[in-house]
Amino acid sequence: MLAEWTSKWIKVIDKFNDIVIDDFDYKKGIQGPITMKHCVKCIAINQCWFLDEEGKKPEEVNYGIEEIIKDTKNKIGLYHYNCHCKKIDIPKPKESDIKLIIPQGKIDWLFKDKSGWIKAMGHEPNNDFLEYLKNQIRTSYTLGKYYIMKIDNHGVAIGIQLIINGAREKSGKTYVLSSGWMVFSNGKLKSNTLIADWWKNEVV
Repeated sequence: MLAEWTSKWIKVIDKFNDIVIDDFDYKKGIQGPITMKHCVKCIAINQCWFLDEEGKKPEEVNYGIEEIIKDTKNKIGLYHYNCHCKKIDIPKPKESDIKLIIPQGKIDWLFKDKSGWIKAMGHEPNNDFLEYLKNQIRTSYTLGKYYIMKIDNHGVAIGIQLIINGAREKSGKTYVLSSGWMVFSNGKLKSNTLIADWWKNEVV
């Protein structure tokens, strides 16, 4: 099957490290002896997929000539000196490639705290809307409609742009919202907040 290369996507790999963000407790984040050999950022992004555009992938280091000449003991790396990480091109992911990890508590919160928002868009806070929301999230992520908010010991936090079409009496209207997720390895996304706020970021 031919790969779809309409948008360039990359995967970050560290051939010296098999540990990924998924392997750590979600609340405690990256910790333990592994951090003595690999930096937190490199563990957090290992085996993760990103659109190869500014603001949508981990920021690489731009080494100055003077800095390189001055520091000859260390090897230039992708994200820091002596970094093992490499980025490889991958096919543009399909929606079916994306696995969403959504703890039940996140769903309960959505139906309770965002019930008014959902109804205001003509939908009902039920499983039908949840499935619709999940499809929109997969679509937006694979289209690159997200931005990286931060990278820390809990992983890569991203904001995804959500396009919600109004239903029933709101039919014909379009609502643009934001959804918070953590990027996990090999096409997995873990929910932080299913509906966070109205979309305010200009990077779309």
